[in-house]
This record gives sequence, C-alpha cells and structure tokens, in this order.
Amino acid sequence: MNLTPEDLLAGSNVTFEVIVPLDVLKPVKDPNPTTKEVVVELRPMTIGTFGLIMKAAKNDPGLIPSLMIKESLVKPAMSLDQVKQMHIGLVNFLIAQIRQISGLTPKKN
Repeated sequence: MNLTPEDLLAGSNVTFEVIVPLDVLKPVKDPNPTTKEVVVELRPMTIGTFGLIMKAAKNDPGLIPSLMIKESLVKPAMSLDQVKQMHIGLVNFLIAQIRQISGLTPKKN
C-alpha cells in the first residue's frame, strides 16, 4: 500500500478526549467530592508546533511544558497565563498524555 501525504498528515487533525482523574485534578481531599467525570480534549503536537515551542522557550526551558499544554489543549482552551497557574501534578499528567497521543516515548527520569 502506498501512502499519500494526506495519509501521513491525517493524525495531526485528530483530537482525543482524556479523562483527568479527580485525585490529579484536586490532589487535596475535597469536602464536597464530585463524581462527575472530568474530560479535556487534546490534540497531538506537530513537529511545526514543537519547533515553535522550542524556539520560544530557548531562553527559558521552563516554558516548554506550559506552551505544550496551551497548544495541545482544545477544550477547555486556556491562555498561557491560565496554564501557568495549574498545579504541578496536573501539568505532569497533561504532559504525559500529550506525549502519548503525539507518539513520543515516555520521558526518562
């Protein structure tokens, strides 16, 4: 089977619904816990977007995770300032999900 450019680019337009575990969303025990499922919609990173992120974060590598989330998060859409207010556990969870849907290997510790 011969692939076309459209075949290779098709995955970049797909979005994924990801369930955020409640203990990740709110790591502190909530006195009024909700049982409602929390879902975000993410799109995979493209090489073009990743390149722009790396260029933008050249002098501040700490921006990379925030920019990755901002660019991948479809619903709810958030500004960079809003993403920067997320707690580290949620950022870590979202980055792992973005890496997975983008076909990147798990980050080595």
